[in-house]
Amino acid sequence: MKIALPQINYYVGNISRNCEAIIAAIQKAKSQKADLVVFPEHAICGAYPQDLLEKEYFVNDCRLAIEKIAAQCDTIAAIVGAPNLDLEDGILYNAVFFMYGREVRGGVNKCILSDYDTLDESRYFIADEENNALFYQQQRIRVLFDEYEANAIQKNDDIIIHVGVTPFTRENIRYRHDTFADIARKHGKTVISLNHVGANGSLLFDGNTFVFNEKGELCLQLSAFEEDFAVVDSRKLKPIPDKVADAQDIAVLHDALIRGIRDFFHKNNFKKAILGLSGGIDSAVVAALAAEALGASNVLGILMPSKFSTDHSVTDAEDLVKNLGINSEMFPIKDMYDSFLNTLHPMFKDLPFNVAEENLQARVRGVLLMAISNKFGHILLNTSNKSEAAVGYGTLYGDMCGSLSVLGDVYKTEVYQLARYLNREKEVIPVNTITKAPSAELRPGQKDQDSLPDYETLDKILKLYLEDNRSRKEIIAQGFPVETVERVFTLVNRCEYKRAQCPPILKVSKKAFGHGRRMPLTYQI
Repeated sequence: MKIALPQINYYVGNISRNCEAIIAAIQKAKSQKADLVVFPEHAICGAYPQDLLEKEYFVNDCRLAIEKIAAQCDTIAAIVGAPNLDLEDGILYNAVFFMYGREVRGGVNKCILSDYDTLDESRYFIADEENNALFYQQQRIRVLFDEYEANAIQKNDDIIIHVGVTPFTRENIRYRHDTFADIARKHGKTVISLNHVGANGSLLFDGNTFVFNEKGELCLQLSAFEEDFAVVDSRKLKPIPDKVADAQDIAVLHDALIRGIRDFFHKNNFKKAILGLSGGIDSAVVAALAAEALGASNVLGILMPSKFSTDHSVTDAEDLVKNLGINSEMFPIKDMYDSFLNTLHPMFKDLPFNVAEENLQARVRGVLLMAISNKFGHILLNTSNKSEAAVGYGTLYGDMCGSLSVLGDVYKTEVYQLARYLNREKEVIPVNTITKAPSAELRPGQKDQDSLPDYETLDKILKLYLEDNRSRKEIIAQGFPVETVERVFTLVNRCEYKRAQCPPILKVSKKAFGHGRRMPLTYQI
C-alpha cells in the first residue's frame, strides 16, 4: 500500500486553516497515486486545544471539517485526528476518523488517556473500551495513540500507525524512535509513527515522522522542526542510515528554540521583538536566536547601563548589535535610579545598601522595556535561564518581565553551549561575552558565583532534583557537598511564588517550569 505522510504545522483552534492544509495534502497525495494518507491526532483542532474542547460549537465545527475532508476522499482513503462527540450519550473521545468513498466510514477512539506532564486528557475525554482495527485494500490497519496501546496489536494486523502527538523534549526523539522500532521488531510489522511539527505557545513539536520495517529498521525519517511530505510503499521499505539526534545535541536545542520563537510570533500575529541587552551571555544568545528566527530588522535591543555597569558590558552589547545587524537604543538609568532612591529615602533613610537597591535597577529596566513594548507593539523577550529561575536569581517585575521566556528551560551551562554553537562559522556572540565571569552588575564587583555555586555544579544538582526527581540523600550520595545540596534545595523550594509569575517558557526538557513541573505554591520537604 502506498501511504502518504504529510507533516504539517497545525494551528490550535484554527479549524478552517487546518482543514485547508489537510485537504491540500490529500490532493498532493492523490497526485502521487497514494492509496492512503494519514494525519495524527488533533490534526483538525491543533495540539493541545485544552478548554476549547469544552465549547460545544468548537467540537461541532471539528466534525463539520471532518465531513468536508471526507468529501475529498474519492480515489484515496484518509485517517484524520479530531475530537469525536458521541451524540447519543454526550461522551467526547480523542479520536481519528477513517474516510474513503467521500464518506466517513469509521474510526478509532483512544483507549488509554494520558495525564502526565503537559497532558490532562481525563479533563476532556473518556477512554474507549476497545481498539478496533481498520480495513482497507485487504490490509488490516492498527491505530495506536501511544505505546501503551501496543497490547491491542494482533498477529493478523498488517500495518501499525501511531497517531499520537509527542511534544518535543531533548530526550523524546530518541525515546520515540526506540519505542516504535522495538514494537515493529517485536510484532514483525511495519510501523509508522506520526507527529505534529511547530510550536504552540510553550509546547514544541519536532516532527520527525518515522517509518520502520518489520525488523525495526528505520526506513524513513521526515524533517525536524519543518513541514515535510513523503509517500512510502509498505511493500518496498528499504533501511536508511539511523541518524536520530542524541539528547545532548546542541543543534537540536538551537533548532527547537528557533521554531518556538518563530511560531510564537507568527501564530499570534506579532511582528517585532524587544529585549534588554546587558552585554551578558543570556541576552546575547536570546538576541541571536531572535534575529535568526524573525530577521534582524525585527529585533530591537535596548542597552540600559547603570553606574555599576562595566565598560566592557556596554562594548560587548554594542559589538553584538553590530554582529547581528539588529536595531538598538541606549538609555542610561542612573538618573532614574537616583530619582527612585531619593523618593524612597524618607523610608530607607540610612539603612545599608542591599538587595532592595540592587533589584530596583532591574525594575527600572523592566519599566523602560515594557513602556517601549506598549508604545510600539514590540513583544518583550525574557532572557532568564533555567538555572536562575530555579534558585530565584531574578527580580520580579524586573528582569523576569516578558511575554515569552526563550531560555527558561535551558540551564546556564547549556546557554554557553548555545553561544559556542552560534559562533560555529563566525563570531556572532562576542568572545568576551562568553569568556568573562557572569554578573548581574547590580553592585560593584558583583559576580554570580558570589551568590550561587559554580554553574557546572549547580546545573548537575538541579537536573538531578528537577528532572530526575532525586532526593537530597541520593544527590549527596553522588558526591556533591552536603552544604551545597541543602542550599540548592532551599533556594529552589522557597521560590515557587516567583516561578508562578514567570512568562510562558519554551519547553525543551521533560520537566519545564510551568507546563512540566507542577508544584504547590507553598510546601516543605
